[in-house]
Amino acid sequence: MTTTAPAETVDTEVHRAAFSYVFAVYLLAATSETLISPLYPLVRRDLHLAASQQATLTAVLTICIATCNVIGGMVGYRGGDRKVIRAAAAGLALGGLISGAAQSYGALLGGQVLIGCGSGLFWASGMATVGRMYIRKRGRAVATYGLAYSAGLGVAAFAGDLGVSYWRWAFYATAVASAGLAIVVPKLQDAEPGPAGGTWQSLRVSLRESLYRMSLITALVAGMSNYILLGFAPLLFTERGAKLSLIATLIGVGRVVSAFGKYGAGWLIDRIGGPVSGIALMVGIGVLGLPLFLLPTTAAAPFVIPLLTVSAGLFTVSNILSVQALPSRSTFSLGVYRSILVAFSAVLSGLVALLLHVMTLREIMLVSLVVPAIASAALFRALRNSPPKATTT
Repeated sequence: MTTTAPAETVDTEVHRAAFSYVFAVYLLAATSETLISPLYPLVRRDLHLAASQQATLTAVLTICIATCNVIGGMVGYRGGDRKVIRAAAAGLALGGLISGAAQSYGALLGGQVLIGCGSGLFWASGMATVGRMYIRKRGRAVATYGLAYSAGLGVAAFAGDLGVSYWRWAFYATAVASAGLAIVVPKLQDAEPGPAGGTWQSLRVSLRESLYRMSLITALVAGMSNYILLGFAPLLFTERGAKLSLIATLIGVGRVVSAFGKYGAGWLIDRIGGPVSGIALMVGIGVLGLPLFLLPTTAAAPFVIPLLTVSAGLFTVSNILSVQALPSRSTFSLGVYRSILVAFSAVLSGLVALLLHVMTLREIMLVSLVVPAIASAALFRALRNSPPKATTT
């Protein structure tokens, strides 16, 4: 006598396998796109490169990620996310192989281009796939999925300890793992392909959704906090007499704690909804940012940890809002959303460089605290005037 597993059990196993797969690809994408930063001091000595060439590598990598976020979203919308994810894993594998085998700057640059394209292609399809799989507990699912990025950053950071003779193996390891994921792709819950020429129309529809606009607002605030308040915190505190080792340790602890912040944000959004969670976390950024300037250095420095945690949580809320706002076939709008975030980081860097000619760093960071307050008021007004549908999961 034979028995068959209940359909619900089978679906759960399929979802678990699919989630584990996209989690692994996301972890490898995060590791691959970050490796060049901790490894560059070793690469520079081995290949006899200049310090300025790192900036070029980073810029090209960022441009490829932002461009391929849109391309991957467009292809995923029209042809299905499973194909895009497989192509992204293949790009990461080839880019890692070329970067590891590079004997010149040109070869290394080519490898980074492929890694940037692979990472950019993957993001929207990966996020859309997770969003489709988990409707009832989407907040915690997306938050858990986001831990892959944190893990990838951690793995990349430790790669700097490999030494000059072994830096290539970090790229080879990601290449082999990515190749395996490109070959073995489980069944994914894919949306129906969109009609030809329908991508830009889908974006216009998305922009009319209040939740999608809220996701963009919260993402820009989280980016401002990450790139200005936290990005320049080491310089701010060292100018005030603090030891760089202390600030680096506090930021390192904050990166670890922020993983719990991401999951906490997912839990919060499942309880009170995305917009209210976003407002609460943006207010938290403003409140936690003020002590950096109002308290003495030794008392202010530890506030970096909760500020980093809240900022990471706001990124998670933004991602969940973008998924909640859109229908099952929404990869293109998600790709545009991520591309805007990547471009915003570059714009912020250039803006700060210009403002430093007329303002002090402390003044710029203080003014940036106004942004969460304005954004919170905008979300509150939008929520009051036109309550979005399905704000909780």
